[in-house]
Amino acid sequence: MDQPRIDPDTLNPGDFNTIYTDEDHLLTNCVIRDVTLPATTLTHPIFDHVYFQNVTFTGWTFDRLEVADVRFEHCDFSNCHFEGASLFRTHFDGCKLVGLDLTKSVLNNVQFTNCRLDLAILCELKMKVVSFQQSKLTDASLMTNQFSRVRFTACQLNQASFNETNLKGVDLSSCEFERLDVDLKLVRGLQVNLYQAANLATFLTGIEVKSD
Repeated sequence: MDQPRIDPDTLNPGDFNTIYTDEDHLLTNCVIRDVTLPATTLTHPIFDHVYFQNVTFTGWTFDRLEVADVRFEHCDFSNCHFEGASLFRTHFDGCKLVGLDLTKSVLNNVQFTNCRLDLAILCELKMKVVSFQQSKLTDASLMTNQFSRVRFTACQLNQASFNETNLKGVDLSSCEFERLDVDLKLVRGLQVNLYQAANLATFLTGIEVKSD
């Protein structure tokens, strides 16, 4: 996976308010830290080579957001709407994304580490080289997605829905879940551990697997 090509130590402090006055709604080559931004709507904003730390975007709407070479650290995107976003070489670290809506977005070389994605709407996405690490996706919707080299490592996935998503080659064996919604016809090739396999067999077919 390609990491964001930025070095926070070489970037100058920025002012997020410049994005409102810029003709292209462009924010580039800067660091934004320790600020709570009042919720609003922006059409086609662009973040390029930006480092965000401790920034709160709660309730924002970004229509066709474009992000490239950006790192978000300890930021809050709760209940934000990012439909139709394009994220490239982007890293979310320790972020709160509860209820985030990313419907019909494209994610390429994107990493979520130690993030909260409970109730997130991650549907109709094209994901290529995307990693979820030690993140919570309880009750998240990941339906009708196209996966290519998508990884879930030590994540909490209980009640997550993968309906209408082909899970061939996806490895969930290090994750935790009691129930997972998947399509029987698209689950072939999914990698799980023995405990998870027993749970899935019960939900999908009604078969009860006994350990003895």
